[in-house]
Amino acid sequence: MNALEVKNLVVKFGEQEIIRNINFALPEGTITALIGPNGAGKSVLLKTILGLFPYQGEIKIFGENHLKMLNIVGYVPQNYVLDPILPLNVLEFLKLVNNDEKKIEAALKETDIYELKNKNLNQLSGGQLQRVLFARAILTEPKILLLDEPVSETDIVGQKEFYEIIKHLNQKKNVTILMTSHEITIVHTFAQRVLCLNRSL
Repeated sequence: MNALEVKNLVVKFGEQEIIRNINFALPEGTITALIGPNGAGKSVLLKTILGLFPYQGEIKIFGENHLKMLNIVGYVPQNYVLDPILPLNVLEFLKLVNNDEKKIEAALKETDIYELKNKNLNQLSGGQLQRVLFARAILTEPKILLLDEPVSETDIVGQKEFYEIIKHLNQKKNVTILMTSHEITIVHTFAQRVLCLNRSL
């Protein structure tokens, strides 16, 4: 069964066409890399799937209108702006999504950041924060994960570790994953499918 289907999708900002008539389907349980140059509309596509932008065409999740199925979709943004005086530590931040401490601890271990649970969010490195956001996303027990440049703040070793976590989650829980990335070598190693998004300006 297809976890995600996009048909004849067009997204415009005013008169500017960002995404032009694209079609694709992601089989359940696959890892797909979404590649393309800056400005091609990769982040816009993910946010459109999340219901954040109006569009023409059709988006279905497990055969249903995507807006009815967002409760099974997890999302990790490319950039997450923190209030520098936010007094929350990692554990408190994750409790905003799920108050079950056992599930939080499992998510922290799964993303290999258990030792950070009492650390304040504004003390984290970019790569550590990305892992916290990933832990937050999997706390909702999604069937589909949308990841927007999930390793943009991470070095090469950290990138490989992060992709190994993604691969493990995919194999262990059959989560369908769609991720944008510029790291072609890593994508070639870990993704089962590749979508290339491009447009003429």
